[in-house]
Amino acid sequence: MAKKALLRGNAGNYRIRGTIWELGSFAYRAYFHLIPTVARSTLSRWVISADGMSVKEVLGAAKARVRSTVHTPVNTLEVVPKTAPTPEPDSEHSPQLQLWPASRRYPPLTS
Repeated sequence: MAKKALLRGNAGNYRIRGTIWELGSFAYRAYFHLIPTVARSTLSRWVISADGMSVKEVLGAAKARVRSTVHTPVNTLEVVPKTAPTPEPDSEHSPQLQLWPASRRYPPLTS
């Protein structure tokens, strides 16, 4: 799976944030979050996926899934092309992944 683009947008009282992935053989899948924009809201958070054979088809499926989930049409949906490579998750020496110094493997105990 290769990350192809990022999704940003909104639908009613929800922000849309997600990613489009290329699955191979010209198939695509979008995974995205619907996050309430109202502070301390009783609205639910959602994680949704949509599939398609093209990016355009995935966007149409994503809009339909949002509408059926939150009963509000998508106001805006922006596709941001992936431009920077993502860091390798299995790199042990990456400073971004090292949470504690090498001499300390666990956080300090508190009483």
